[in-house]
Amino acid sequence: MKTLRYFLVLTLLLVGALAGCLGSGGDGTAADSTSSSAADVADAKTNGDTEDEKPKKPKKEKAIKVNISKVAQSNLVLPVFADGAIRTPKSLVIKTKVGGELLSVLVRDGDKVRKGQVLARIDSREYEIALEESRYRHLQALSQMAAEADTFTINHAAREEFQVGRDDLEKLYSRGTLSREEYQTRLLELEMDSLHKGAFREAVFQQRTGLAEARMAEERAKLNLEYTDIRAPFSGVVQGLTMVAGEIVTTGTSVCTIFNNEKLEAVINVLEADLGNLSEGRPALLSIPATGETLEAKIDVISPTLDVATRTCEVIVRFDNPDGKYRPGMFVRTRVAGWVYPNVLMVPKDAVLTRDNRTLVFKKDGDRAKWLYVDTGRQNDDWIEILAVHSGGSLAPGDEVVVSNHLTLAHEAKIKVRKTIPPVSRWDFADLGEGAQK
Repeated sequence: MKTLRYFLVLTLLLVGALAGCLGSGGDGTAADSTSSSAADVADAKTNGDTEDEKPKKPKKEKAIKVNISKVAQSNLVLPVFADGAIRTPKSLVIKTKVGGELLSVLVRDGDKVRKGQVLARIDSREYEIALEESRYRHLQALSQMAAEADTFTINHAAREEFQVGRDDLEKLYSRGTLSREEYQTRLLELEMDSLHKGAFREAVFQQRTGLAEARMAEERAKLNLEYTDIRAPFSGVVQGLTMVAGEIVTTGTSVCTIFNNEKLEAVINVLEADLGNLSEGRPALLSIPATGETLEAKIDVISPTLDVATRTCEVIVRFDNPDGKYRPGMFVRTRVAGWVYPNVLMVPKDAVLTRDNRTLVFKKDGDRAKWLYVDTGRQNDDWIEILAVHSGGSLAPGDEVVVSNHLTLAHEAKIKVRKTIPPVSRWDFADLGEGAQK
């Protein structure tokens, strides 16, 4: 009985275990179905959320900040470049005209002096004595002439006849009718004939009595006395003064140098190859590195000769220096309007690009940049000539073109103007019409 009971219990246990396996799908299919259902529900919720979500907005196009400038139609100037130095055309070494002891020196280096101002003084006592002696001789000659005044008469008609004859001879000589030798011979004959007629009796009498010599000696003594005051011949600045009071000087001794810098001139050396189109009166720009300034001037002189060694020609440009800012010896760089081409359509040089071996510019069209393929011609440091526009539109004076941040700019790109660059006009100060060349 116990054995049968044990067998039944074992059988029931086996049947229960088998039923459990069948209820769970045997290989776990039921569990997987449950998991799949839960996943499907989750997916359904997710899909439902996606369908309800709004579409995203497209990104806003970013504008590129650029600088612009304008197209111009004007004179295109091709300059000639040359270097040189500033000098003063008015400088002079002051030298003594008489000798003696230097009593006083009244100026120092760097002093500004006016015309006629006394710079130094030489002891004048010896020259005062010489003047008195010449005056006494003059009076002595006058006395002798007065004593003999009744011994001669003047033939005024003969003097007038001589003056007419001399004038006629000078006219013939100036016309080339008479040679120099013929003129001198006939003049001597006229003088001798007039002397015999009494035309020069007064002059001969003054010479015989010593009056003429006394007069000349007195005038010479006056000059020498005046020369003891060493004066400035013009207004300027004193430089190179080395003399001191008490020094004995001789005639022709250098005292100092006076410079007048109110009007200066730049002497520049232009290459022979650049001379062909230059002419006096052409405008020039003088850049002075020492002051950082550029002056507007014009060519005053073109030398008629060349320096054989350097193959350059000396060109002079004069300018005013009222403030004394510029000094002789300063280095100067010069641009001269060498070639002038009138009525040229041109764009700023910074506007021109080269892509795939093609030249283009970007023209501003509203808030967009449009490229234009162009042919270019002559150019200087600021402008490039536009010969033709191939595609993309047209260019006209006053149109705006991009001059910065355009190396990677695309056609129809959106732009924002950061700054408008004024057109460069270096030569507006001068009339270039007469100098235009084609």
